[in-house]
Amino acid sequence: MVEKTKQHTIPKCYLKAWCDPRTPPGQHPYIWRISRDGSEKKKKSPEKSFTSTDRYTIKLPSGERDLIIENTLGGIENDFVNELVRIRRRQQLNLHDKARLCLFVAAMHTRTIAMGEHWREQNKRLHETVVALEQAHGAKPTTSLQTAELVEKAHQHIIATGIEIEVPLLLQMHMTVLVTDNELGFITSDNPCVWFNPNLHKFPPFYRSPGLAQRDIEVTLPLSPRYLILISHRASPLYVDVDENAVDEANRTTRFHCAEEFVSWKGETQPYWFERGQEPEDTWEKSEAGKRALDERDRILKDFPQEGIAGPTEAAEEGETPTTGDPSQKDD
Repeated sequence: MVEKTKQHTIPKCYLKAWCDPRTPPGQHPYIWRISRDGSEKKKKSPEKSFTSTDRYTIKLPSGERDLIIENTLGGIENDFVNELVRIRRRQQLNLHDKARLCLFVAAMHTRTIAMGEHWREQNKRLHETVVALEQAHGAKPTTSLQTAELVEKAHQHIIATGIEIEVPLLLQMHMTVLVTDNELGFITSDNPCVWFNPNLHKFPPFYRSPGLAQRDIEVTLPLSPRYLILISHRASPLYVDVDENAVDEANRTTRFHCAEEFVSWKGETQPYWFERGQEPEDTWEKSEAGKRALDERDRILKDFPQEGIAGPTEAAEEGETPTTGDPSQKDD
């Protein structure tokens, strides 16, 4: 049997916290996997959920399988399990504890299938451009060999570089654990680590990608149905008890950012998690600067029509990240 071919994109040690507490005696514990639109749900064991064959394996020229990323993720998961015990006891966390949690947050941000496929597509576009340039100039394939490898190892590369870059930045921010005793608790998903800036709708579309240097950025990751970690630039106590409204808002954000499925530990949902909401009144498009820019865009497109060129609003709507501070603004 080949070692570690079935690899979890969402670790089973993490998913176990969402096993239905009402599992009948003698039956294997299961989680509820619910489709993004809430129309379908199924019971699955954490061991058989969110796996992919050789997702993180690096295949060497010799044919050998390098498992450095899979093994590194395993170590990060083991540390997380120990930190979760401390959080459940509401113990104070030292710098070492916070570093372990930041490692887990960064890993959960980069290890998902959605993230891997996003960067594979980005690298594929780069590769196609390089190939076209080499062919146009009659050059032998050189750089295209490197970009082809970037496509092949896109997911492994983004995990390694993402963890290296994100962890030091996350450690400079403030960490808060939201705590609830709500009956449904926090949900999680196949894309559970969310970067969200509630004020991005005030920016021009080109600048609406969330980033860790933004003053209002919020990084959230559900840790269990009872706990959710929030990392931001706002100082607050380490543990904060939150009410039902805060839980619903967090779950709405988590569900919105899932790729295909989310997990609710009792298989139940709330209508609010699926609400689209209203367009904010203070969007950039409604500001004087925004109106002038859009008028100028329309004038240019009218005077110099070019097929296939989208304006800033259209271009933003085609992207994968939300373009406003309200998650309901992205089409389901």
